Amino acid sequence: MNNSNLDNIPDGFTSAKMTRSDVNLKYVRGGSGETPVILLHGWPQRWTSWRKVMPRLMKDFDVIAVDLRGIGDSDKPPAGYEKKTMAADLLALMGELELDRAHIVAHDIGAMIAFAFAYQWPDRARSITLIDAPMPGTEIFETIRTHPVCWHFAFHAAPEVPEALTRGREEYYYDHFMNSVGEIDEQEIIDTIHTYSDPETATAGFNLYRSFAQDVEDNKEFMQETLKVPVLGLNGGKNFNFPFLVDSLSPFVESVEGKVLDAGHWIPDTNPEELVGELMPFLSKH
Repeated sequence: MNNSNLDNIPDGFTSAKMTRSDVNLKYVRGGSGETPVILLHGWPQRWTSWRKVMPRLMKDFDVIAVDLRGIGDSDKPPAGYEKKTMAADLLALMGELELDRAHIVAHDIGAMIAFAFAYQWPDRARSITLIDAPMPGTEIFETIRTHPVCWHFAFHAAPEVPEALTRGREEYYYDHFMNSVGEIDEQEIIDTIHTYSDPETATAGFNLYRSFAQDVEDNKEFMQETLKVPVLGLNGGKNFNFPFLVDSLSPFVESVEGKVLDAGHWIPDTNPEELVGELMPFLSKH
């Protein structure tokens, strides 16, 4: 595969890495707006999954796309992949960048981190947008993680097994997985194979799933209180249409709205136009 476009940063953006935290994150930042929007990727991706979204937001917002703990050019500690801990990484990034409050727009496992962030530091989140992911601790999460289409939840959580079976077969595994859950740009698959062929990154990615049991317990505790941060929930409807965001979060969130988009799972990559069309009015009113 041709890797010529790896880390191709959109015009008007620059990359940097935190320097003052125990776990320093790589981020890409640009835009002429004053209000920050932080973009969190899911598995098995990195900040590059937002390449098509970032230029569409930069006229109105200060846009920051992040490599999560363990992924890409961010630090790779052996532990700390519980979503409430990764939310603290985000808080540290905001501190280093001197951001008081921000919108958080997050896809897949990134959405779980945004959810944990909003519960722990509601005064620092202007809003959160959760894209195509069930929140641990909700009833639909339990349904989804035992559904055949989500076989990878259990596989990735097994100690050592996914590393042993995918090492040296990254091109087959990530290409097959990503195409199995929706249409996706070939460059995103190339980026993923390159990134997750690094053994430390691969293990960090699987650790995101190994922490689900703890994430369930943490969220059950969080959700004893009503979340006051505004929530936008967006699902892709082309592959499997679980109503897992707006419906599943309504009992726990004071203000939640959303819809199903004309896309598979990889919404930021395959339907950035509709995604940004939903984001702009929501972000502008909060």
